Amino acid sequence: MVTKRRRLTPDARRVELLEAAIAVLRERGPADTRVEDITNAAGAAKGTFYLYFPSWDDLLVAVRAHILETYMSDTGRRFEAAAHTGWWDAFEYECVHFIDFILELGGLHEAVFHGPIADHLIDSTLSADALIVWILEEGIVLDACRPVDTAVAARLLFSVLHSTADGISQSGHRERALESMFDLLRRWLRMPDREEMQ
Repeated sequence: MVTKRRRLTPDARRVELLEAAIAVLRERGPADTRVEDITNAAGAAKGTFYLYFPSWDDLLVAVRAHILETYMSDTGRRFEAAAHTGWWDAFEYECVHFIDFILELGGLHEAVFHGPIADHLIDSTLSADALIVWILEEGIVLDACRPVDTAVAARLLFSVLHSTADGISQSGHRERALESMFDLLRRWLRMPDREEMQ
């Protein structure tokens, strides 16, 4: 019995290969993943892979961009909808969401952010710094966040979030790590109460 292959547009086929790659790399890790594993998961021929990704590094760069595009788009929509009704609640939710995002990437995180392709530049529109700057600027405008140098604060905040994720991954003490992180962020970024300012 011959199974007829689905006809997809080139863009749709590329996305299908990327999503298959993400699923397989998360499950197996980059060291144990072959091109055939990805094309099998996508239901595509091996030769199709090389039409879209001339090399393994090209695949990893594209996977990283796809992950970041999805994350940035989802976060931007969610935060914009929630920030005006409660910036701190929205901010803290996104902090936890970012930590979970890092943890859920598993071995894929190392492959696309710290492995051989780490020196490939990330498109500035996909920069975590730019997203954090925007979030902090919204907080300042809404008088929910202390006025800070948002460019410097974004780098520091990214480091805090990443270190918290690393700590949870290594120790398993999620609640303890989050509690300490939020204590630090509230002391640093929260606007003082009116009584404290007098």
